[in-house]
Amino acid sequence: MNFVDNFVSARNVGTPLIKINTPDAASTIANVRKSLGKDSANVPLAAWDAITGLNGINDKGTEAVTKMLSAANLDKDATTSLPLTLAAIRNPEHKDFICFIHNAHLFWANDPIVIQGVWNCRDCYKANGMMLLMMTPLGTILPLELNNNVLSLEEALPTRAEIHQIVKEMYSFAHVQEPSASVYEKAGDALVGIAAFPAEQAAAMSLNKKTGHLNIEGLWEHKKEIVKASPGLSFYSGKLTLDDMGGGLNIKTYGSAIMNGKRKANIILRVDEIEKAFAGAGTDTSGVKGDLLGNFLSWIEDKGVFCMLLLGVPGASKSHFIYCLGGSFDKPVINFDIAGMQDSLVGNSGKNLRNAEATVEAISDGQIILVATANSLRGLPAELLSRFEKGGIFFFDLPSLEERKQILDLKVKKYKLTTEQLAGFDVSMTTNYTGREIESMCDKADRLGVTLLEAAKYVVPLAVSQKATIEELRQSASGRYLAASKPGLYQYTPPKEIVSHTPVVSEGGSGQRKLR
Repeated sequence: MNFVDNFVSARNVGTPLIKINTPDAASTIANVRKSLGKDSANVPLAAWDAITGLNGINDKGTEAVTKMLSAANLDKDATTSLPLTLAAIRNPEHKDFICFIHNAHLFWANDPIVIQGVWNCRDCYKANGMMLLMMTPLGTILPLELNNNVLSLEEALPTRAEIHQIVKEMYSFAHVQEPSASVYEKAGDALVGIAAFPAEQAAAMSLNKKTGHLNIEGLWEHKKEIVKASPGLSFYSGKLTLDDMGGGLNIKTYGSAIMNGKRKANIILRVDEIEKAFAGAGTDTSGVKGDLLGNFLSWIEDKGVFCMLLLGVPGASKSHFIYCLGGSFDKPVINFDIAGMQDSLVGNSGKNLRNAEATVEAISDGQIILVATANSLRGLPAELLSRFEKGGIFFFDLPSLEERKQILDLKVKKYKLTTEQLAGFDVSMTTNYTGREIESMCDKADRLGVTLLEAAKYVVPLAVSQKATIEELRQSASGRYLAASKPGLYQYTPPKEIVSHTPVVSEGGSGQRKLR
């Protein structure tokens, strides 16, 4: 059932206390009033907020509020205090009274008197068909003291059909010709996942009222700004495709097959260095990481999120692949930063995570592929690692000679290096380089205006500087995980010795530096 159906059912059985998680309180109040039908004018309705206090929102509500305050001998200005308001509206004379409390979570979190005031309304409201509706953001949970006394409901973000209606109303208001079905679909893709009010504002600002042209890119920009307001969420805004990635043939083939498959994703969720996000979840004395891990695992399981894990050498194009995959299939990549959701208050961390999850669900219509990266599995909880078995764990090794050639060609083109800058350089000189290190070399050549041979002197591969760590990682992955570069399990044969690639130069007789 949707929110309105759930609310009607709750009212029919006399539910007195309800917490409503909503992305737009004004829209929720409007839907509650609409659900009352012909009785809307006869049911006393009131609302409370911390600035204006208690106010009627229809004639019956204004009348009820006036009588309640008089009976409680309470001045109107004093109703900005929520505890005083809760005491005043606990009045059995006003049957069917409904009161909306805005941002209730901000008050019960710091004031036990508010919790008690809410609880005190339960029996009185139950006996007289009254309702206290506490409006809270998505992801909010009840205090333990109210868990068994308050019903929790949630009003979902607008569906695609509802977004189409919002856009249609914008065209009607602007008195311009209604767009094609494809425009509605693109608008739905751009606006799904945000509340009705900001969706309406974005559509109004992006519609040219003279030409009737709807700026779809403008809609996406509005959406990105709204999503960025959620702690830990951000859109990747680059323009990459799989053609921009050298090597990784197996992971490219696999990722493309998934995106073309029966249950293709509407978004790709990127979790970077997941081993760090949940490190110490079992030993964190504050309980924050343990709570986040439990919530995250439950969400993945309950929502059927398809998960992949990209393990490998730092700089081996794990994140680069995710961005390229999204760009190739024109699907947004959302960075899901779990560390960015953590707060000094345990409750706020959980709320941020639940809000992020709800936002992702709405944006994706439930079609999500989560791709996490890790430079090590050390410290990664076994119960989390098991979630990736379904989608697969792929190991990204140092690129082969052929892969390094592909990467070098791409980076030379990206930085527009000249023939003179390439003189004397051969891809075989990049032994032990990762893709990131090849890019670093090309970047330095461009920035410094030097040759690749000169730029290479300022790059030390991790396979050299962190030899033992990289060797341990490669050996631990051998025969256990899928290879990103070619079909089948990753197999590693340790080299006899890893030597530095860096060219050694000396001063020639003419004063020019020469390779030796």
